Amino acid sequence: MNGNRYVILLIATLSLIFALIITGWVPAIAQAEPTGFKNVRLWIYPEYDDPRLLVMLQGTVDGVSIPATVRFLVPAAAEMYSAGSMDAQGKYTGGPPRRKSSGVPGWDEISYEVTTGTFRVEYYDPIIIGVVDKTISFDFFTLYPISDLSVEVQEPRTSSNFSVVPGNGTKISDQGFVYNVYDYQNLDTAHPLHVDIAYTKSDPRPSLTITGGASNKLPLIVGVVTGLCVLAVAFWFYKSRLGKKKAPKRTRVSPTQAKGNKPPDKFCVQCGHRLERSHRFCPNCGAKLNRPK
Repeated sequence: MNGNRYVILLIATLSLIFALIITGWVPAIAQAEPTGFKNVRLWIYPEYDDPRLLVMLQGTVDGVSIPATVRFLVPAAAEMYSAGSMDAQGKYTGGPPRRKSSGVPGWDEISYEVTTGTFRVEYYDPIIIGVVDKTISFDFFTLYPISDLSVEVQEPRTSSNFSVVPGNGTKISDQGFVYNVYDYQNLDTAHPLHVDIAYTKSDPRPSLTITGGASNKLPLIVGVVTGLCVLAVAFWFYKSRLGKKKAPKRTRVSPTQAKGNKPPDKFCVQCGHRLERSHRFCPNCGAKLNRPK
């Protein structure tokens, strides 16, 4: 009986520990943490595929062996989309991170184990304020020093009066999106990175549901040019057919007809008097005239 009690107690203890791990109260395995991040990219996409703000973070862990535990701060109102690792081929692996309240008001802490040297975190934040004239006051907190950080803020399609503070340059993607690009060096954990975004947009649809951009316009341009070429060829063919006239049928014309329908005049061979065709004798000298054949 005592043996069974010990078995039941052990199972209950293990179940409790597993439950605490699942809920994030106890780390699954005590892994070492990075001393910092490098090659970090932060993408800030307002109204990209969702009416909210899409935030994506990717970089390389530094100063630790893999596997390792990584931690991030995310807004308390944010909905997590993914948190995991990426291999050299870009294949993503991961699952729901552990999540709990942090010591920063309005922010939660998520944590998970990376199985490669590259981490990837994505979430949606309902931070956009305004209906037509919109503003975003975005903060980025890091729990590890970052040696180099590249920030890209994407302008929503159909937006106007777009502004970002701070700002130092733009670029355009193959899909026609405009990105405001910023590079930072040696970010510490004491000071968050702050970005102010403002723009006007009356169309409530996210960017991916709106046709636009250079690549999206290319089929339309090609179609229009092709149609104009077809019309031009058809018009030329029609005009060339219309301009061709059938050559009139050639008929033989006798020398008499060539000079006119009137037959030549006749004269008397004796006296030279002008004769009519009906005359049988010359009215001047009386000479008998030959009957016309």
